[in-house]
Amino acid sequence: MGEELKRYYAAERVSAWADPLVPPAALNGYTRALTERGGFLIAYRDQFRNPLLDGLRVVAWVVGTGSTAWLLLVLSPLPFLWCLVSLVLAGTILWLVAFWKIPIWHSIEIYPDGMIVDGRFFSADLIGENWPQLQMAGDDPDRLVLCGIYGTRFVQYATANRLGRTADRTPEILAQDLELAMEQLWGRRDAIHAAPSGD
Repeated sequence: MGEELKRYYAAERVSAWADPLVPPAALNGYTRALTERGGFLIAYRDQFRNPLLDGLRVVAWVVGTGSTAWLLLVLSPLPFLWCLVSLVLAGTILWLVAFWKIPIWHSIEIYPDGMIVDGRFFSADLIGENWPQLQMAGDDPDRLVLCGIYGTRFVQYATANRLGRTADRTPEILAQDLELAMEQLWGRRDAIHAAPSGD
């Protein structure tokens, strides 16, 4: 009976996963698939964001622009107007370079016994009913974190920052797919484990 339930739920998972909402074009490499072990695999691209990195970017831009201004306005033989135009152009280029968005890849695998996030395994028993959810980091809707209670600790599993403020719909699709995967695999663990394994 237990094996029959597992086969039934596996077939149902395939049916649910094969007919998802059609994601928009701007998903920046977002993919999802069923694994050979009967789990769900989600891979997506994220923007690396860190307060220390943001501070270093500001410092780099200020130092770079200041050095350029000193070279142009003090040492350059160019006319003042040309120096100002060159300074604005150099400051713009330095801004684009310093604040270039750094993409990183994440992979999340959901299985009946747990979850693997970027190669780290988290047991479904320790996750319990506190399923991971996407939450805003602070008040910024473009900075999201997949987090939840793991055992007795609050864990941040992965980030899901937007690569574009309006075009990137990855966090919304990720939240829907994670909820579906966890519901299909973890929402029925009790029924599967409680099923008799006799003939």
